[in-house]
Amino acid sequence: MPDTLAPGLGTGSQAVRAPASVAAPAGLLGVLLALALTPAARSPLVVLAAAVTALLAAWLVRRLVHRPALALVGAGIAGVAAWLIPQRPDPGSAIVLTALFGAGAGLAAVAAAPGGAAAGRTLAATAGVVGAVLAGLRLAGARTALLVVAVGLVVTAGIVARVAADADADRSPRGRVVGIGTVLVLIAATVTAFFGSSTVDASWFGGGVVHGSRATNQVALTFDDGPNTYATPAIMRILDHAGVRGTFFVVGKALVKEPGVVRDLVDHGHLVGNHSYHHDQWRWLDPRYPELARTQHAFADDVGVCPAWYRPPHGQRTPFLARVVHDDGMRMALWDVSAGDWATRDPRVIAGRVLGGVRGGSIVDLHDGLDGNPAADRSALVQALPLILAGLRAKGLAPVRLDKLVGGPGYIRCPGATSRAAETGWSPR
Repeated sequence: MPDTLAPGLGTGSQAVRAPASVAAPAGLLGVLLALALTPAARSPLVVLAAAVTALLAAWLVRRLVHRPALALVGAGIAGVAAWLIPQRPDPGSAIVLTALFGAGAGLAAVAAAPGGAAAGRTLAATAGVVGAVLAGLRLAGARTALLVVAVGLVVTAGIVARVAADADADRSPRGRVVGIGTVLVLIAATVTAFFGSSTVDASWFGGGVVHGSRATNQVALTFDDGPNTYATPAIMRILDHAGVRGTFFVVGKALVKEPGVVRDLVDHGHLVGNHSYHHDQWRWLDPRYPELARTQHAFADDVGVCPAWYRPPHGQRTPFLARVVHDDGMRMALWDVSAGDWATRDPRVIAGRVLGGVRGGSIVDLHDGLDGNPAADRSALVQALPLILAGLRAKGLAPVRLDKLVGGPGYIRCPGATSRAAETGWSPR
């Protein structure tokens, strides 16, 4: 079939399309090589699973879409996936994002131009050069460079596919093309929003303080989901005995039930923070986010102090939530070390996870409660805490309150009267 080209390209497009046909597959190879350098892919099985899903995604979209109209859309989707890959530390996310990259590469792929031995030699030479570059970057451990080159290859493929398309490249029904393109764009947007909201250090989606200065030997031990009727007082006694001050992010509904525990924390010099009122799975999606103010009012009424720090449950937030926090004169606290202490009952496992990741400036995320349940069993953390403190001392690290680690006030002016606290005759020292 004769080669039908964009005006001005002439039959020379075969010379362009032949080497360009290796660009998208090479880009996918580059992403897999970069993935192998990420923490998410410590196991070769993760890379293998990512490779299989990516190839399947590329094959499927290639089978469904023959029009080149989505080539640049595919390049954009691949770019988004490559940008997100190094931000996610878990294998599941790595596999999903690599599959998304594969789908984008499939849309951008260039069909090889017909030709004889000369075209074959051009393909082989191009593949050799690109392969050598990718291998060199992999041996150098240059993950970022691999990702940049991979995206560049897919973008190149997309441009060539759009400019130098064959006449028979328009075989796919237009409705199918629009539908598949819309679905893939929506998937990419949804994945981006989900990962942005749940990735702790994704500052581009309403981020907060993840850690303090790395030049210090200080760290902050923070405790979420309390107050707990047993664990919180026990943790406070351990910290007090060690001469250490912690930071406790309090759930509003638990504060209303156990205000005395929170008052004791304040009396003993520990910092308390706002950790939402209900600690549920969906209220953080409300752009108005009334949870913040409701918890601040509970602090004002029952404790007499109002936190300057807010921590989102599960680390989930949106730019709207971040704006509410900012407008209320507060700061958002996240973390860089998580023990996953809610998922194990082994104190040594909890301590090992903390001590394996902590360094100067770290904010450590622990849980003296669970989802604002004052009766939750947190004995494993209570037993782990002395091990954590001993390990920090051995590393030359000193636990301090969050406000001391990163600077700024620990409390702000309360929005209302401290009526219930005043009725008991209690006031913060």
